[in-house]
This record gives sequence, structure tokens and C-alpha cells, in this order.
Amino acid sequence: MRHGVLLIAGLVLSAGCAAAQPEVIFVCTDADGHKTYQNSGDGTACRRVDGIVATIPSSELPRGQSPRPISTRSGISPASFPRVDVNTQRLRDSDRRRILEEELRAEQERLARLRTEFNHGEPQPASDEVIGTGRYRDHVQRLFEDIERSEGNIASLQRELTPIRY
Repeated sequence: MRHGVLLIAGLVLSAGCAAAQPEVIFVCTDADGHKTYQNSGDGTACRRVDGIVATIPSSELPRGQSPRPISTRSGISPASFPRVDVNTQRLRDSDRRRILEEELRAEQERLARLRTEFNHGEPQPASDEVIGTGRYRDHVQRLFEDIERSEGNIASLQRELTPIRY
């Protein structure tokens, strides 16, 4: 018992010493000239790099320095950006809304069909399936996942249709 405690204490001390030692870093260049940094130099195109210190710039400003003013025109498109006339945009918006409504209706019909087939978790087995077998459980799981996916699609389509801009 005493030997086990000493062994564990020795491992903890050696791990602490290893953590205090700086790790060796190698920079390796592949055939295409891409550099990678790693802790082992496996290869002929690797060389040891000493003294690399990673720093993260501070978000605080030095004393007495004010932040740069943010441009008020950052969200405005340039003058050379192509413009669309208002009636054309309204037509495009109405087409988009019609397409989304058709997709929503089709997805709701698909969901109703899937729920009917799912039959509260007890769908009719296919001709080559037997209730309780792995193949039947996979069929039930696929139906359940299809229902979840269809519900997610409906929620996404409804979110797309909610903006007042139409």
C-alpha cells in the first residue's frame, strides 16, 4: 500500500515538473509550402523553433486614447451598386412569398402523411418486416426522424414568412 502511494506521489510530482518545462515547437513545411506548427518534428522539412510566445491583443485601450469613430455609412451600399426599381422588388417579394407558401403547404401535407404512417409509434410493417425485429425498429426510427425533420422544416418556413416586409 505504501509503495502505491509513493508511486502516485512520484507521478504527480513528475507531471508537475513536466508541465513547468516549456514545450518544444516545430515548424514543418509540406511539399506545397504550407507551414504547420506541431510538438514533434516528424519529417525532413521540420525545424525546431524556440522562443515563440503566443499573445492575444487586449481589448482595452491605452490610457488617454479614445476609440476610433465608427463610420455611419458602414451599412450603405456604394453608389455603383445596381439598384432595382420598387415595383420589380415588390414582384420578386410576392413571388418569393408564394413559393414559400407552396413549400409550407407541401411540407404540412408530407408531415400529415408521415404521422398517419407512423401511427403513434406502431406503423404497419412492410411485407419483408416482422414487428419487433431490428429492421422494423429501424423503419420506426426512420419515420420518427422524418417527422422531426419535417416539423423543423415547417418551423423554418413559418419563420421565413413572418417578416412584415411582404
